[in-house]
Amino acid sequence: MSDLDRRLRAAHGRGDGRALARLYEEAAVAAPTEDEAAFYLTHAYIWALDTGHPNAPALRARLTALNRI
Repeated sequence: MSDLDRRLRAAHGRGDGRALARLYEEAAVAAPTEDEAAFYLTHAYIWALDTGHPNAPALRARLTALNRI
């Protein structure tokens, strides 16, 4: 299990949505394919919306650029 996986699991365990938005965005950057990046960006966007995270508009823009919204 990678460090990122551990941090994601820990954030889920704590119910820390703001951390999840950041961590899923980090996972998107590290993803090897566009499909995987879009998957992680979608999760990041949902958590950002849920928590009022300031990155929500930028995440939406990235998903739009990938034709995922």
